[in-house]
Amino acid sequence: MSKTKISFHGAAGEVTGSRHLLETPAGSLLLDCGMFQGHRNDAQKKNRSFAFPPASVDAVLLSHAHIDHCGLLPSLYRDGCDGPLYATAGTAEIAGIMLADSARLQVGDARFYNKIHAAEKLTIEPLYDEEDAKKALAHLKPTAYNTAFAPLPGVEARFLNAGHVMGSAMCQLDLDTEGGRRRLLYTGDLGRQEGLLMESPVAPEGVDYLVVESTYGGRLHEKLADAGEKLAEVIRRAVATRAKVIIPSFALERTQEIVFILDRLFREKAAPEIPVYVDSPMAVSLTEIFSKFRDDFSFDDKFQAYARMDGDPFGFDYIRYLRTKEESQALNNKKGPMLIISASGMCEGGRVLHHLRNNISGPENIVLLVGYQAQGTLGRRLQDGQKLVKIFGMEHEVAASIETMHVFSSHADNNDIVSFVKACAPRRGVFLVHGEPEARAALTEALGREGIKNVKSPAPGEEFELN
Repeated sequence: MSKTKISFHGAAGEVTGSRHLLETPAGSLLLDCGMFQGHRNDAQKKNRSFAFPPASVDAVLLSHAHIDHCGLLPSLYRDGCDGPLYATAGTAEIAGIMLADSARLQVGDARFYNKIHAAEKLTIEPLYDEEDAKKALAHLKPTAYNTAFAPLPGVEARFLNAGHVMGSAMCQLDLDTEGGRRRLLYTGDLGRQEGLLMESPVAPEGVDYLVVESTYGGRLHEKLADAGEKLAEVIRRAVATRAKVIIPSFALERTQEIVFILDRLFREKAAPEIPVYVDSPMAVSLTEIFSKFRDDFSFDDKFQAYARMDGDPFGFDYIRYLRTKEESQALNNKKGPMLIISASGMCEGGRVLHHLRNNISGPENIVLLVGYQAQGTLGRRLQDGQKLVKIFGMEHEVAASIETMHVFSSHADNNDIVSFVKACAPRRGVFLVHGEPEARAALTEALGREGIKNVKSPAPGEEFELN
């Protein structure tokens, strides 16, 4: 028989752009098809082409609908892939919103960039448009958790709860190799053992090969129990100084987590009431889906109990969900205090760039980073303390206070990952992906102390035989 092998074409030594190709005697299976998010030049280079022919991919398994895991699906299907796209029902519904929004943002950002750089004759092109997104989404096959299906002949797959975001799944694959039948588990992004909304992931048995994320290797999260007080303290300062608080937030999960905490703070009168604006059409639509699916088993029991008691855990008197461009632009003329929650979480696109452009030079204002900031992103440059940054290619002085709340993360930290790997007890090897070099090195060392030795950190394009 021909060899079974896996190769890594994204999120290998970096955090975004997950793309892992599994080749079997029966065909090729792509695990996620994510967009690289980082400096514009790097992103253009890494997102414009594939290291494998898209037409050679016979099926795709999507772990969840974050753009760094699904964002290049429109390009893949436009450029020749015609296979089924498997995802959980929640991920399938969310992916429709995420990809359509991604297409609109790229078209809109390119138009704005080209307009302000017309005199310099600098132009950029969007990666894809809404028609490309629709073509990819037409291949979706929503699949229930814990239900066996066959993406390729001889390959049995199951989606298991990953605990990362709503609808997120680990992909468990039982397949034939030259050495016999093997089980490969791809975690996608792995949730925390302590979560705000999601049920924690449980390690399956009988794993031979484990492909696991390593975003927070070598680091531990702050306790989620501290999140409310930290956010309340920022609100109190904003009220005292009449500040605008800009929160660049991932539209999927992070926005809902923050709104949920605000709901509890205001219900318990633990923070002064302040106008809150969720300024992202995608986040608005996703929050509606969260409300629709909140009785789904992947949600944590405690969150479901609160939701039943509260009635609407994502709504309160002082919150406004904005969809239109006019509503967004109107915030420029409003005085603080206020909270503006807007995508994207790494400040790489979307309406948050306009809010930063208009407010980042105001010393009374606060930019509150609440998620991981990958190397090369505007969010990372702000986090690292740069005092002059480019937004839409134009330089802006950073006078606002730049702060980070490390408590928010839907990723497992070092101890969570180590515990999960130990529980999986992979018999033939571990591949660390979705982590920067320092994180992977620290996690490799931590796993070694627990007796887990066959740990590899794949390089981009590196290929391994499974046997």
